[in-house]
Amino acid sequence: MVVRLRLLSLPALLVSLVSLLWSPTAWAEQPSAPSSRCNVATLNGTYLYSSVGMLDGKLYAEAGREIYDGKGGVELTYRGTGGATGTMRTTYSVSPDCIGTAVYPYGQSLVSFISPDGSRFAYTITRGPGDRPTVLSGWEIRVVP
Repeated sequence: MVVRLRLLSLPALLVSLVSLLWSPTAWAEQPSAPSSRCNVATLNGTYLYSSVGMLDGKLYAEAGREIYDGKGGVELTYRGTGGATGTMRTTYSVSPDCIGTAVYPYGQSLVSFISPDGSRFAYTITRGPGDRPTVLSGWEIRVVP
């Protein structure tokens, strides 16, 4: 009796799986993401950040403020370990899939992963001045739109 019940449930299971796989709703095309969710205007306003990692082969930490103009320009003011301070300007770009890039005057290359509303982003810096390793990462959060 138990063997017969198992044999009956196997075809039922197979029929269920086949109907699920061939069901029009199971394979219905999902709506695609908008083709241009992000652009340079996504980053607009004042952001605060902190970075930690290595700069030119030495342990380094930094905090600062960046002001994005929403047109591809950014101004950075920072304070770092060892008394490093400064202000600099650069340009940035943002792809439709919300990935940002910037190259700062001292050679740092930044790649960021931006929330579609532009309120925050994570970033990494993988190139810096000198020939020793530079790897910094952190978060930026918009504090003034």
